[in-house]
Amino acid sequence: MIEPEFRCATKKAIDELAAELNLVKGPTMQDWEYEVAEPDDIEKYIAHYKVLTDDDKKFVLMEIIIQATTDQPDASSFTKYWNIIKPLLQQNFKIHEYTIFYWSSFDNKNIEDCFTITPNMRELWSSKSNEV
Repeated sequence: MIEPEFRCATKKAIDELAAELNLVKGPTMQDWEYEVAEPDDIEKYIAHYKVLTDDDKKFVLMEIIIQATTDQPDASSFTKYWNIIKPLLQQNFKIHEYTIFYWSSFDNKNIEDCFTITPNMRELWSSKSNEV
């Protein structure tokens, strides 16, 4: 399996999303996308994602959305939001290719020791990477 080209958040995308979504941003926040993700705000994140046209901002916001999905309080909520974000990931696969690969945790054979969303991401990776 070939790892896709590394992609990370840009300062510009973080700054703009922080302002647009009123998110905390500090100089010591190394994993900003994951630190600011609030499960209760997922609807707001998804609605904002759907109006974005900038690929860098889509990339960063999807990482927030994925973290907020993973942090849902129960399986029902997790499934609800996975079913909303899965088509967004499919439609914008090239933007989110590295993110999908990352959350698939292919380096870990024990699925029980992975993220909640890992099985979903592995399935999505398998279906989409064969199309590319």
